[in-house]
Amino acid sequence: MSFIQVANRKVHYHAPLGLPSLGDRMMLLVHGAGGSCRHWEPVLAQLDAAECFPVAIDLPGHGASDGYVPESIDAVAEFLNAFLDSLGIEHPICYVGQSMGGLIGLQFALTYPDRVAQLVLMATSARIQLHPDFLQQAITGQWNRETLWQSFAPEVPENLKELVLGEFQHTRLKANASDFMGVSSVDLSSAVSALRLPTLILTGDDDVIISPRKSKMLHSQIDNSHLVTITGAGHYLHVEQPVKVASEILQFVKGDRLLSGLQIRN
Repeated sequence: MSFIQVANRKVHYHAPLGLPSLGDRMMLLVHGAGGSCRHWEPVLAQLDAAECFPVAIDLPGHGASDGYVPESIDAVAEFLNAFLDSLGIEHPICYVGQSMGGLIGLQFALTYPDRVAQLVLMATSARIQLHPDFLQQAITGQWNRETLWQSFAPEVPENLKELVLGEFQHTRLKANASDFMGVSSVDLSSAVSALRLPTLILTGDDDVIISPRKSKMLHSQIDNSHLVTITGAGHYLHVEQPVKVASEILQFVKGDRLLSGLQIRN
């Protein structure tokens, strides 16, 4: 396990291919609410050091990192900037975020445009509305597994579901929290139109948490974006269909795809 101090906080990250050297391309992978870097394990196994050096992080209050869940998306963006500084990363990165991690990515790219060269947004939207029970479950640690299981496509093996759900128990939210990362007051729908960087948007065709319709809307809001629908996947498409997801990401990173117009590929 790898740790680094970021603003007096011990932060856990996983860099299976090592940290990038000067001139190498870094890919930062950011999980969603209640997740951890373990959610990226299936995709990490498919990535190639010839194209990028992936680094998956546990956000504060998640996984093995210290602290509590930050109180705002802005605070998380500031934290990620400090994390990259602590690693000594100077060149723009490829940012990959799923669900809440995608919303954080949008805010990060808007706040620190010089930090991001490419953006990959998975199962996310410019505005996320959490399930009404999510906040209380995060505070108490009493997760409704039956509800969470609905996040997956029907054919997904139980061991993959457990890989995802097992990490929720490590989420630490302050007992007096009235929101999760302040997400209820975040709407970047208008702001994201200012983004000009190459963006890949991935959605699962069986996602009932953030529907493919919202991914299509996000695609319409970001000019230089490309939309791909992954069949046989729900909300955790990077766990459910890691080979397909990794292939799309690597093609995008290599710049093999023309990023224009609406294209939905199965």
